[in-house]
Amino acid sequence: EDGRLSFRINNVWPDNAIDFETDQKLKPNEWVYITMSYDGSSQASGLKVYLNSKLAKGKFAADNLDGSTIWNKNHEIYKSYAASSNFSFGKMHTTINKGYAVDELKIFGRELTPLEVQSEMSQKDLVQNALKISSEKRTDYQKDALFDYYVTHIDPIMRELAIKRQKLIGEEVELLNNEIDIMVMRDRKQMRKSYILERGVYDAHGEEVIAETPLKIGKLPHSYSRNRLGLSQWLLNEDNPLFARVMVNRFWLQYFGNGIVKTQEDFGSQGELPSHPELLDWLASKFRQDGGGWDTKAFIKRIVMSATYQQSSKANQEQIEADPDNRWLARGSSYRFSAEQVRDNVLLASGLLVRTIGGPSVYPYQPSGIWEALATRNATKYVQQHGDSLYRRSMYTIWKRTSPPPMMLNFDSPDRSLCTVRRQKTATPLQALVTLNDPQFVEAARVLAERVIKKKTSFDARMQFFFQSVVSRNPRPNELQILKTLYDSEYQAFIKDTKRAESLLAIGEFARDKELNISELAAYTVVVNTILNYDEAIVKR
Repeated sequence: EDGRLSFRINNVWPDNAIDFETDQKLKPNEWVYITMSYDGSSQASGLKVYLNSKLAKGKFAADNLDGSTIWNKNHEIYKSYAASSNFSFGKMHTTINKGYAVDELKIFGRELTPLEVQSEMSQKDLVQNALKISSEKRTDYQKDALFDYYVTHIDPIMRELAIKRQKLIGEEVELLNNEIDIMVMRDRKQMRKSYILERGVYDAHGEEVIAETPLKIGKLPHSYSRNRLGLSQWLLNEDNPLFARVMVNRFWLQYFGNGIVKTQEDFGSQGELPSHPELLDWLASKFRQDGGGWDTKAFIKRIVMSATYQQSSKANQEQIEADPDNRWLARGSSYRFSAEQVRDNVLLASGLLVRTIGGPSVYPYQPSGIWEALATRNATKYVQQHGDSLYRRSMYTIWKRTSPPPMMLNFDSPDRSLCTVRRQKTATPLQALVTLNDPQFVEAARVLAERVIKKKTSFDARMQFFFQSVVSRNPRPNELQILKTLYDSEYQAFIKDTKRAESLLAIGEFARDKELNISELAAYTVVVNTILNYDEAIVKR
């Protein structure tokens, strides 16, 4: 727009690209010869731009190209760019020419030397004319140009090395193209100016503004850079008490169900005051000091080993009426597990949980048709995986923002459209519908039943194992009697209807032990599924 020329060679701009902008401005209504020469090295030093045969000066806004500049339509990364062209001239966000014209476009299959750029003469004529000038009378530029031509076209050693170099560059690019790219945020080399927009109009610039912290909570020291690094340093500065208090409050929320400041998402004037301000100050100070500073593990250990945390959550009617939210911590905390914990605890109790750490997202059980009904682009069909992928921790479950996992939503997991500090904790019939019927839960009940039937022989011993695995306690006498009645009735029903038993045991892909009695296993599966639906199975006490 200002008459400067920009040249971009990119894989993904601006994070994987070479971006050069000339200092010289082109004059309107005047033809200019533009030459770009590139040696394929993926380095800015390999790019040269000439205006009317003279080397142009300028600046590089980006010098980080390490991927291929050719779109491979079969490569997963580039599928969304299938319609993109490999080469464009004078094109940014539109194909419409804006007041310029292009004529005599030539593309060469190799890098041009400075000597070749100077003239439209053939290579042979250029060399002969340059050699007619005695070496004493040649300018430095002519000497350099002749030397470049010699090492590029004549010297056999240099030509062999150049071929090897290009081969190695190609191999490197191929390796990098097959790697999985991870998006990383970073600052621009030349920071863009920001302005107050008059009436909110994007091109109506008002007063220029710079990066700075809110003065009400502390000014950024002059020695700190005005970027994310400076912001991080400011957050951890000893003169800034906010970060330590916020983090301590969030840790407290995880283990007590509520923060010392109940509005974890708002520490400002609209938030609630801390229930125990001196405790919050003391914990924030300790967090700064633990293990030389900011030792999260040591801080959490202090919380869980405290007498306050280890209290029983039992409370009489008088205590509940006096303090329903347990703000004064007169008893232990009691709250429902998060969505991920509900599913992971079931997998752990059954022995199905795969403890492998890391790796790509997985596609476990999910009702059919959800993605197909809501997805409009990208992946529109949910393809369930098999094997260990079905039993990975819930943090690895694929999450499509327009179609989140329904089990997670039923247990109040946010849809990730916005950053959420505090989740809701609700109790709805849909949650029981999940724990009673979801294939993951029914399969886990069957697998746990199989394990226990093989290990224990008596009904009471099996019930004790079930309770210890799911709710970490022994069954009470009245519970044993009720579950015994349930087992007997289900066992008799399954004997009469073996097809119903087969249908129940067929849920889930984990292989069933066919040596076990069908009716017995099905009856115990119903019993275990009942225990998995205990309040204690999904509520922390």
